[in-house]
Amino acid sequence: MNQSVATATEERTSVIESRNMDIRDRHANRQGVENLQSTLRACGDLDQQARRLKQRVDRFHI
Repeated sequence: MNQSVATATEERTSVIESRNMDIRDRHANRQGVENLQSTLRACGDLDQQARRLKQRVDRFHI
């Protein structure tokens, strides 16, 4: 009987650890997506700034 309880406890522990890993992976993936979106927004902003700067430089003549 004790062996059955120990085996069941080990199996449950294994399932819980697996679920915890899945949750951590999903959280890491979600953070990765949020970071990527933030990076893409920053790249868009930088592109706009570069375009404005180019327009201003193009108007400057010596």
